[in-house]
Amino acid sequence: MRLPNRTSPGIRPPAAPRPSLNLSLSPSLVSIPGVAGAACALAFWVLAAGAVLVPLAVLALKLFGAPVVTAGAGEEAIVIPLPWAYVLLVAGAAFAYLATSALIFRLLLRIVATLRVGDPFHPRNVRRLHQIGAAFATVTLGVWAGQFLVARFVRGAMATPSLFDLITPSFAVVIIVVIAEVFREGARLRREAELTI
Repeated sequence: MRLPNRTSPGIRPPAAPRPSLNLSLSPSLVSIPGVAGAACALAFWVLAAGAVLVPLAVLALKLFGAPVVTAGAGEEAIVIPLPWAYVLLVAGAAFAYLATSALIFRLLLRIVATLRVGDPFHPRNVRRLHQIGAAFATVTLGVWAGQFLVARFVRGAMATPSLFDLITPSFAVVIIVVIAEVFREGARLRREAELTI
């Protein structure tokens, strides 16, 4: 037997509040491109300042201090003043490392800027990713060569790096190049879509 359909007199009990399980932050409060942009900008300025200040501090230490090199240990140790060639090498290496790292974050900042405006597959991002890969490879090879030279000519300063130390950074460079090619394909597909519309 079917019951007749009754209409409500217009009075309803108040609805109980439902617990919200949405723990994500509102996009208006936090945006990933905004946080990434701020982090890249901070890293860029810290590294750029370091690229200027660290070499100046090394040169000032040589000019106004008395840096020395100690060879050996104990009573047989030989202490000699740090030669200008070493000081200039350290200052130059510090500048190259920090400036190249700053360049990487500057390029990342420009990629994030295209993400903010909703155009991540901009054709310039392909070139920027290739530049990031080249800069990362340069920094990696420079650090490895510097460690190798120090280990070779300053006995006991550090262990000689092996070629296996280059495997992980090489994978990182390959991944960056592959991502650049994905961006190139995305830019091509976007261009084709714009032409068909």
